[in-house]
Amino acid sequence: MTKSFRLIVPAIAAIALGASSALAAGATTDAPQKWVNPVIKDYGQMHPVPFGALKPDPNKTWKVVFDLGMGKAMKNGVNAALWHVARAVNVYADAGVDREHRDFAVVLHGAATDLALSPAAYKSKFGKDDPNQQLKDELAAAGVKLYVCGQALADNDITPDQVGPHVEVALSALAAIPVLESEGYQLFEM
Repeated sequence: MTKSFRLIVPAIAAIALGASSALAAGATTDAPQKWVNPVIKDYGQMHPVPFGALKPDPNKTWKVVFDLGMGKAMKNGVNAALWHVARAVNVYADAGVDREHRDFAVVLHGAATDLALSPAAYKSKFGKDDPNQQLKDELAAAGVKLYVCGQALADNDITPDQVGPHVEVALSALAAIPVLESEGYQLFEM
């Protein structure tokens, strides 16, 4: 057997073994993408990656504060960053992290301040129903805490009585985020 043939045979075997392992794991090149919503049923769909690296440990409590100052909306009017918070809930749930081990908080400020409005205040201000209300309800039901910057409320002429359910008024995003970080939350900027 020549030296080059001895090198090629193990390489071919490794490629075949890798391909069969990928197929066994469900990774096919022509399979359609599978999207699921394990917790937040109407938002934040995610694609399961059972063989993915860096999965959160389901026995550890994951404390994340999402700094949400973006107002960019998706086609249906839902705030894109808030939709991604729903994806985070679904991703962690799919990895086996239950509600008791997910401690997520969202701090609204800047262009995202209007997300804090109650359904009535939103309708009064914009003349239509809040496209984010169902998402906020589902996030709250999943245990996500929503805070709004008190300074941003004043900047946007929103009074505390106009703040909706599931949203707590914080002194300021400038204080809320460092306070949460001091309590062990990891910052995720949106």
